[in-house]
This record gives sequence, C-alpha cells and structure tokens, in this order.
Amino acid sequence: MVDLGIITLSCLALGLASKYLRQASIPAYIIAGLILGKSGLDLISSYEFVQWLGKIGIILLMFYIGHEFHYKGLKEAGRFFAGCTDFGVNFIIGFLLGLVIGLSILEAFILASAVYISSSAIVISSLIENKRLIYPEAETVVWLMVFEDIILAILLVVLTSSMSGTFVMIPVSLATTLLLIAFILVIIRRLSNFISPLFERDDEIPILLIFALIFGFSAIAHLLNVSEVIVAFFLGSALSGVKSFRKLFGATISFKNLFLTIFFFSFGMMFQVTTLPLSDFVLALLALITLAIIGKFVSGAIIGKRLYDSLETGLRIGAYTTPRGEFSIVLLAVLLGMGTGISELLISLVIACVIILSIIGSFFARHGNRISKAMVSLRSSSFKG
Repeated sequence: MVDLGIITLSCLALGLASKYLRQASIPAYIIAGLILGKSGLDLISSYEFVQWLGKIGIILLMFYIGHEFHYKGLKEAGRFFAGCTDFGVNFIIGFLLGLVIGLSILEAFILASAVYISSSAIVISSLIENKRLIYPEAETVVWLMVFEDIILAILLVVLTSSMSGTFVMIPVSLATTLLLIAFILVIIRRLSNFISPLFERDDEIPILLIFALIFGFSAIAHLLNVSEVIVAFFLGSALSGVKSFRKLFGATISFKNLFLTIFFFSFGMMFQVTTLPLSDFVLALLALITLAIIGKFVSGAIIGKRLYDSLETGLRIGAYTTPRGEFSIVLLAVLLGMGTGISELLISLVIACVIILSIIGSFFARHGNRISKAMVSLRSSSFKG
C-alpha cells in the first residue's frame, strides 16, 4: 500500500504539472518512475508487484485498441498507400541507424519498430485540442494511427515468435498464435447470444465477465507461450461485435487509464543508466531523434503530394505524427517481459527518445500549421535564391 501511495501521488503531481504545461502526461509518469525507482531514490520496495500491475495496464490498453479498431478502409488505395509509406520510410530509417550504432539485426528490428510507431494518444488529442479535425488531412492522420495499430499487432507476433526460441520454432510459434487468435474470434462469435444478456445485468456480473474473459484468455496465452497483449487485442476486436458490451466499455477504460499509468511508472522505475560512454550515447540519441523527426516529415510529404497534391498538407501530416509514446514503450516492455536479453543501449535509447519526442512532437503537433507554412516558404526562398 505504501508503494501504491507513492506511485499514485507522484503520478498525480507530475500528471497535473504536465497538463498545466500542455504537455503529454506519458513522459511525466515515466520520469516519476525514474526519480523514485532503481536509478533514482529507490523508494519502491515491491518492484515485481508494481510491474505486475503495469502488465495489466498493457493488456487493457491492447484490449481497448482492439475494441476500437475497425477493418474498414483497409481496401482503400489512398489509405493503404499512406500507411505503407509511413511504415516503409520510418522503419527503414530506424533499422539502418540500429545497424550503424552496433545493434544486432534483431535489436535493430526492435529499434525500428519502436521508432516507427507514433503516439496515438498524443496525436489524436492534439488534433482535438487544437481544433484540427476540420482540416482535410485529419482523416488521413487518424487512419495512420489505425494502420500503426495493425502493424503493431503484426510486429508483436513476429518479434515474440522470433524471441521465443530458435529460428526452427518460429513457424510453430506463429502457427500457435494464429490458431489461438482464430479460436478467440470463433468462440466469442458462437457465444455472443449467451454472453450478450449477461452484459445487460445491473449487478457485478458484467464487469466480472469482462475480466474473466481478459484474464482467462491471457492465462491460456501464457501457457501456450503466446503474447498476452496480442490475445487482448483480438479479444477486444471480437467483443466489439457484441452490442450490449458497449455500455460497459467506459468502466473498462477507467481501469485501463489507472493501470496504464502504473505501467509507465513501472517502466521508468526499472530503468538503469546504460554503461555505454555518455558521449557515444548522446551522439546515438541525437542521431535517432533527428532521423525520427525527419522520417515523419519525409513520409508525410510523400503522402501529402500523392493524396492531396500539396507539400504543405504533407508537412502538416508529418508534424502531427512526430510524437512517440505509449506503443514504443509497450512494444519494448513486452519483449523485456519475455526474459530475453536486450542491450541496455537499446532500452536507454527507446526510453530517452520517447520522453524527448513526446515533448518535441507535442509542440510540432500543436504548431503543425505554422511549421508547414514556414518550411514551404523556406523551400520556395531557397529555390529563388
């Protein structure tokens, strides 16, 4: 209880401060963990318990994403082009940089995955707060966040399968994952007429049923050595077809917000400073941040020219999608939870990159219109010169 008191009070204080400063709250919670955890004051006594609570946050986040995810739009050529361009440009940049700074091929793949994914929470909230939803490219930006959710699920399947054993076992792990996903989708569809009335009750049964399904399938996934977050994603997707469940979705979101805050704290709490020389780490971090920003502007410019025949619109898309956040940390946390060795350099780079880009990216997203106009004017003046 002392640990929970420390966590909630510190996250409340820094969370309020971040809201007051109009910054994303995710880095604030990570910083709280850094200050009070192993690399800071070391005030937490039950590290494993806090990590366990944080894992519930990841599962509920993926469950939420799965429920909100819609497969509509996948066949639209423009949207598919935008998603593939965003992935191709930013993933390749991250992967090549990982190889240049000495990471293994697998670690470079992990770095590229973490750097590619924008923060849906920061991006969408920035569009709403700054009244940008009326802009024509807003729909494309929202779609890019949806597409990244799809890619995140695929990356998790590939990475967890790759790290679960030898290369010979990868097809077996992939097959097990896909069979479990298919089983979840089929069983929920077949039982929908039975569970739908249970969600309409006025007692504790509906909320118990939700968590029984989430934790029950997570337990099966654990026994089969399949990632629980992947299962949670597709369980949420399956339950989105049960109309009566929508009434209880708000309660699930409340639990998700609480446990996800603990997750970000727990991730910062376990962080330890890398043994790499500080100068080398700073150079690698600066290169990563610079390329991560450039990558989003380049992919945004390509998308804008193709879909809207407007460089300025494309640069706005790049500015809006610059923030990184929750999904980069979630992906890294899932892989760390598998107990497989990941270099301290990779962990440190991802954490530092997320904290810095969530702040810089929030600024870019807030002032995307001005930044895009300034970049177009600078380009025009350079051509004239």
